[in-house]
Amino acid sequence: MPLTFFETMRGELRDADGQLHHVAMDLRCESGRALGFVTNGRSRLTGTIRALPWVDGAAVTGTLVALPVTKRLMAYEVSFRDDDGRAWRLSGHKDVRWLRRAHASLTNLDATLWCEDSEIASGRMQFFANDYPSFLHSFQPWTSLRDDLPDGGKPTGVLTDAQRATLRAVAAALIEPGGAVPPVDAGTVDRVDEYIGNMTPIMQSGLRLALRGLDTAARARYRHGLAALGETERGRFIESARKHPALQHAVAAVETPVRIAHFSDRRYLDAIGAPSYREPVLERAPGWLANMTTPDALPSRDLIDCDVVVIGTGAGGAAVAARLTEQGLGVVMVEEGDYARRAEFRGELHDRTQKYWRDGGYNLALGNSVLGVSTGRLVGGTTAINSGTAFRTPDAVLREWLDAGFPGDFEPEIFRSYLDEVASELGIAHADSRYLGRVADIIGKGADALGAAHGPLPRNAAGCDGQGQCVYGCPTDAKRSSNVSWVPRALEAGAQLYTNLTVTRILLNDRQAVGVLAEGQDSHGAPRTLEVRSRTVVVAAGTLMTPLLLRRNGIDLPALGRNLSVHPSLGAVAMMSTPGTPWSGIPQGYHVTGLGDPLCTFEGVSIPPQFAAGVLPFHGAQLTEWMNRWAYTEQFGAMVRDTGSGSVQHGPGGRTLLRYTVTPRVQAALQHACAGLAELFLHGGAEAVALPIAGMPPIRTLEQAHAVAETPLTPRQFRMMGPHPLGTARMGGDARTAVVDFENRVFGTRGLYIADGSVVPTSLGVNPQVTIMAMALRAADAIAAELR
Repeated sequence: MPLTFFETMRGELRDADGQLHHVAMDLRCESGRALGFVTNGRSRLTGTIRALPWVDGAAVTGTLVALPVTKRLMAYEVSFRDDDGRAWRLSGHKDVRWLRRAHASLTNLDATLWCEDSEIASGRMQFFANDYPSFLHSFQPWTSLRDDLPDGGKPTGVLTDAQRATLRAVAAALIEPGGAVPPVDAGTVDRVDEYIGNMTPIMQSGLRLALRGLDTAARARYRHGLAALGETERGRFIESARKHPALQHAVAAVETPVRIAHFSDRRYLDAIGAPSYREPVLERAPGWLANMTTPDALPSRDLIDCDVVVIGTGAGGAAVAARLTEQGLGVVMVEEGDYARRAEFRGELHDRTQKYWRDGGYNLALGNSVLGVSTGRLVGGTTAINSGTAFRTPDAVLREWLDAGFPGDFEPEIFRSYLDEVASELGIAHADSRYLGRVADIIGKGADALGAAHGPLPRNAAGCDGQGQCVYGCPTDAKRSSNVSWVPRALEAGAQLYTNLTVTRILLNDRQAVGVLAEGQDSHGAPRTLEVRSRTVVVAAGTLMTPLLLRRNGIDLPALGRNLSVHPSLGAVAMMSTPGTPWSGIPQGYHVTGLGDPLCTFEGVSIPPQFAAGVLPFHGAQLTEWMNRWAYTEQFGAMVRDTGSGSVQHGPGGRTLLRYTVTPRVQAALQHACAGLAELFLHGGAEAVALPIAGMPPIRTLEQAHAVAETPLTPRQFRMMGPHPLGTARMGGDARTAVVDFENRVFGTRGLYIADGSVVPTSLGVNPQVTIMAMALRAADAIAAELR
């Protein structure tokens, strides 16, 4: 288990002329393994130092060796550079005495300051007793970043040979071959293993535990593990496990990644006519790419100065960077992912998901439901892998915020100016009817029968030609996601972009943000460190990552990481009487309004067969039948506005740990949404409708559709996604209930701002990218005014 804690020391050092100099250090002590810290006392130091007149807020890195019991020693060694690029270091030690003056020996550091091997000053620094409460409170398990640094390679398998054998046996019992569906083979297992390798540690542990539980239960029944059982025995065991109170969850945990991996087999996809997306894309590199730097172009350690450093390039970060650059400020953007261009948005969808979706797109929230939350990990953030739907902030939502005490510029008439700017930059227009696909006619017919309004959705893709790959990266650049709009705009205006670097430290000097430390590796695996010194730091790492980054850096406000809202979303698959081309057209191009529960929004969705297989409620021969007839299917979806009942915190390996509870009110809305989807499709001419509810047979009649809303169900039966996460560092007027003030400044700090979805205080009920961008432009104006 990793471990992190914070320490502040101050003191006076005397130079050769007898002059005293005040020195202060704010340090983060970080150990990759708590056990290792206990046994060898070694931890990594990062932070800032103030030693006037030489440096003020310079970034330090170094090592703490703490052996107070075995060697009665605590030794500090940190290095840094001044504005002229000269190398400095501060070394010090504490001689621990347990019998006499133990307190003084643990809090006094005898320190020496060096500049390029010349001693400059020496003296004593102290850790003051009144800092003890915050010091003890700062101890954080699971928060080391050492396992988070990118290694530049693809995820590798994580299962043992025995686990792979068990997995293959389970998979063979779950997938019934026939027609276009091939039998399970080693390729299936390899893809599952790679898929698991990209998951969070807690998800990996859960799947290993599920495999072990199933194998142990088989041994208890048959005296043999699953891999040693015959085909008939394996099938009977899995069917009985589905009905077992505990084992049914183990089967469900393994079944989803098995289905996704198996139906990603190119043999199956070719047999049903699914495209391979292998056509090469040629594009000329624009001139503004000269302002982008990758780790390959960096020395082992580099130092740059700017006015504002922006962490992240998604909806908020890219917009704020463009706005500040165009106002004449020096801006540096730091992004942990790649800058994928059109040529990279080709090839198998499974591979692109693993590369550009955080945690491979498989991050489930802990709670009373099965809900996955997917975000992007590339330049453009989640905007590069979203559907392109672009709604303005509803006036009703803005009035809710005004009622909660928000300032007057959130009045709909005033806030509209920011929304207009976003709409202009994104080229928002309704989806082109030529590329809506036949699902628009089907849903339109159903909506007419139900008396509901319907039509094309507003999107940020005016030149879209319906290639159907929006959430895997647009291969035509028609979708004006942040990587196509705001980021190029910022670079053209003179901003600098550093990619494939993870910000590990926000540099704070007496609560004033003075820069960041970012780390990564070049293509050969050599470590690279970038220190950015700035007047202001803008955190825009996204709703899931921003709270973790702030907490890693000593920000511990009560609301941080809480108030997570998502749009619980699900999709229905309809079987039509004639084949179509479900993989072409705009995946989310149509919507229905005024139907059923007011919390529900009905929008298009189109999930490729390999991923949709994971949520179909059928098994065995019935699953195979639906997968063989995929060309006959169409899809449509719905999402629900929730009330912020989730949270994000550190999990094992420093990765995200999500918690989310589906409330009874949200569950009722989900059931009404499912009933509405079935009715829309049946009125539109569908033969049968598959709803994402475990154990639910195909819906074939309107009576069956109506009954869905009243059927006794549990939240765990729904197979949902949780897009549009918001609120984990929400805006407000009180540090007890919010994280940033009305100017996006983090409470209790100076020069530290947040501009991403985490500041949006409530769920919107509509896709949020336009709102996030508009709020980021407003934040940029406040930051620019502060810096003038």
